[in-house]
Amino acid sequence: MIVNVNKYMRRKILKLAWPVVLEMFWIMVVNVSVTAMVGKFGAVALAAVGLSAMVQFSSAMVFAAVGTGAASIVARESGAGNWEDVRLVAGQAVLLGLVLGSLLAISGYFIAPALFILTGAEPEVAGLGSALLKIGFIFTPFFLVFSIGNAVLRGLGQTKTAFYISSASNTFALLLSFMLINGYLLPGIGPYGAAWGTGVSQLIGGIAVLVVLSFNGKIKLNWHKVFSIRAAVLKRIVAISVPAGLEQLALQGGRVAYTFMLAKAGAIQFAAHQIAVQVESISFMPGFGFSVAAMTLVGQYIGKGLPHRSAQYAWLTNKIAILSMTAMGVVFFLFAERLTALFISDTDVIYWGSMLVMIAAFEQPTIAITYVLGGALRGAGDTKWPMYVTITGVWLFRMPLIYLFVVVWNYDLTAAWYITVGDFFLRSIILWWRFASNKWQDSVKTKSELISN
Repeated sequence: MIVNVNKYMRRKILKLAWPVVLEMFWIMVVNVSVTAMVGKFGAVALAAVGLSAMVQFSSAMVFAAVGTGAASIVARESGAGNWEDVRLVAGQAVLLGLVLGSLLAISGYFIAPALFILTGAEPEVAGLGSALLKIGFIFTPFFLVFSIGNAVLRGLGQTKTAFYISSASNTFALLLSFMLINGYLLPGIGPYGAAWGTGVSQLIGGIAVLVVLSFNGKIKLNWHKVFSIRAAVLKRIVAISVPAGLEQLALQGGRVAYTFMLAKAGAIQFAAHQIAVQVESISFMPGFGFSVAAMTLVGQYIGKGLPHRSAQYAWLTNKIAILSMTAMGVVFFLFAERLTALFISDTDVIYWGSMLVMIAAFEQPTIAITYVLGGALRGAGDTKWPMYVTITGVWLFRMPLIYLFVVVWNYDLTAAWYITVGDFFLRSIILWWRFASNKWQDSVKTKSELISN
């Protein structure tokens, strides 16, 4: 009987995870393809497109954390069968995304040149990059609606629907970018085509997710209620979203600082680092997929009043993720040189890149734990602890040590990657302790608090 139960649970986990993995894979394919198209215009265009995308994505993801709060509540309320609460949360989350996205779009548009000055980019790169960044910021409200709406669908367990919307949007981005960059059927505008192609696809994705939420059998957004501010609902969303947003701020800020520090290691090592990141990103796909599965299942079973089953799902998801990502780590270690050589032919870059990929192999199990147990805690509404852990690992451990070893003591980039292995090990240990303590159950509430007359 236990075997049958575990088999059923595994199926449920994998059913939620695989669409997310495919979604992440297709996003990667589209990004790599657009980057390759821009590459023919030279290093300046490539750097400008890459930096503008990084700045916009990093700033938007802080506010997209509203989706984390909404998904966590939606998972619990849908598990409890409180469908009116689900509608209220989904609607208010969309409204919040529109407001925050509009504010970010307006402010970002005007401060785009200043943001590029902060990156330290060369004047030619900064000029083109700030123009591309302005285009990107125009579409921020739609990007946030798209991200938040898809998060709500995942909270409902409808990861397939989210995958279909995301894949359609990104496929459109690929096609439109190709036509605008190369002048095929449309006027050719070079690197600007990447910004407009991506932006218009976000507009379409945002509209598509609103249509789906409006006609979804379990939600059917009431637009009158969407634009009626519900203070209690917004307060509950914000209470969970703010720590998640601060976590994203710590992550994205760390990513930018990390990139700037590693750039000091020289062109060859930094190129090797960029390629190693691309190789390792393959393993992040199952990690994120299992994180979503854990968040959804933990939230839904808390809503059903079964926190012990939530814990069972979290630990089983954790086990599957560790096994999957450890297997990927073995592949990284054994085929590091071949994987690196797929991206470049320079022997020096391949040498350094393969070393970094081999180091990355050792952090795969702890990345799995960090993703899954972090997702499980978010599903329970305990978003503060993932925030604490991220700030501790990234800013109190990784950043100071990398600064000392790479910037001050001039060690090569292998030191930075070994430190990153230690960062994920530290974070995984703390998250394991937190989830195993069951203290996340202390604040669990299974009854509806949102319905108002």
